[in-house]
Amino acid sequence: MKYDLTNETYLPETISNFPGAPKMTFGNMISASLFYNIIPLTASFLLYYPIVYLAKKLFKKQNILSLILTGLTLTATTPILYFAFSEWKHNDYYLKTAEIIAWTLCFIVSISTYVLLNKNERKYQTESIKLNE
Repeated sequence: MKYDLTNETYLPETISNFPGAPKMTFGNMISASLFYNIIPLTASFLLYYPIVYLAKKLFKKQNILSLILTGLTLTATTPILYFAFSEWKHNDYYLKTAEIIAWTLCFIVSISTYVLLNKNERKYQTESIKLNE
């Protein structure tokens, strides 16, 4: 997908090892990403609730900063686990522009989604308390 964003061409080594690379569709890229990242994604899923629980204990008041920091922690777990499971080796044959765009988009979308989906949680909790009284 990084190649589609930056119009980079495939390396000759990639074409020789994987001749079908230029014909890959978006669905193929997503399914391959899920396949290669299933262990870090599963570990991140298992760590989700402990991280949220600790963040709620750490931040007594829920505000935008606490949501952003919690979202950053949750977003960072998958890449950190990915690098840990791959023995901290990284594919360094990608061009730097594509790497920066991909990581930036991943973090922005993930943190924004977490903040947007959770910013009204406190409002709903206080309304339900008022209804119960």
